[in-house]
Formats: sequence, C-alpha cells, structure tokens
Amino acid sequence: MDYNINRLLQIQQRNNKKNLWEEVEKKIGITFPEDYKLFIDSYGEGGINEFLWILSPFSENENLNSIEQFKLMQDAYISMQREFPEQFSFDFYNGKSGLFPWGVTDNGDELFWNFNGDTLEIVVYESRYVSNMSYIMSMEEFLYKLLKKEIECPIFPDDFISESNYYETI
Repeated sequence: MDYNINRLLQIQQRNNKKNLWEEVEKKIGITFPEDYKLFIDSYGEGGINEFLWILSPFSENENLNSIEQFKLMQDAYISMQREFPEQFSFDFYNGKSGLFPWGVTDNGDELFWNFNGDTLEIVVYESRYVSNMSYIMSMEEFLYKLLKKEIECPIFPDDFISESNYYETI
C-alpha cells in the first residue's frame, strides 16, 4: 500500500515539474534541452567543485537564475559585439537560435548553449569574452567528459577537476 502511494506522489511531482518547465519555456520562448531539465529536477541549482555553477530558471538567487543572467549577459555581449564584431560571431538567443546561458564559473567565465537549427553546441566564454571554446555535445556529455578528463577546456583552471568531484546544491 505504501509503495502505491509513494509511486503516485512521484508521478504527481514529475507532472508538477513538467508543468513548471512548460510554463517557463512558454514565458521566455525556449525549449530547454531534456538533459538540463532532468539535471535541474534531480539536483537543483548548485555548483561543481565550488567553481562551476549551474543556472536554473527557477532560482530565487538572481546570480543563479538563468533568465536574469540571460538579460545581463545579453546586454554585455551585445555591447562588446558592437565594438568588436569579429570576436563576437555568435548571436544571443532570439526565440529560435543563438546563445542562452546555463552556467558560470567563479572566474567569471560563462557557459552557453548555442541553439543552431538541429545542432546544439556548448560555448564557453572566458571572463570578459577574451576567448571562447566550442563543443558539439549536450550539457550532460560535456560535464561528464570534462569531469572524467576526456575533454579539456583550457579556459578553466587546471585544479578545477579533482579525483573526487562533487556537486553542491544551493
């Protein structure tokens, strides 16, 4: 009997989360990648090794709220793009394509999805947009390979990844 009640509660919670995602996606005109939604639903907003912070559209902390950070980052990026168009070849998300933030680091680096048709690209911009790195993979694959040292991101410090990586929910 308890199992059935717990199972019903899990289904109800999953449906509630799905409704919240649909509501926020409709509000801002985006469909977030499924792996990201599952990550946020499972772990919430927080940080990897107290360095790489995963943003959430549900965060009450404006520094970790992806919608608030989108607005701030978009303004800064567009301002820099006007002055240095050759260094800023990406556009910000416009309802169909472009950059949308999903993470930040303690060093001020910014992690984006670049929605480009059927291709989803991870773009990591170094603090102050000095340089960037691109990866054609999902957020989940990027984080997994990064933490397993199967890929490198030279923008991040060498000591970011350790033998015992951890995620701390805020």
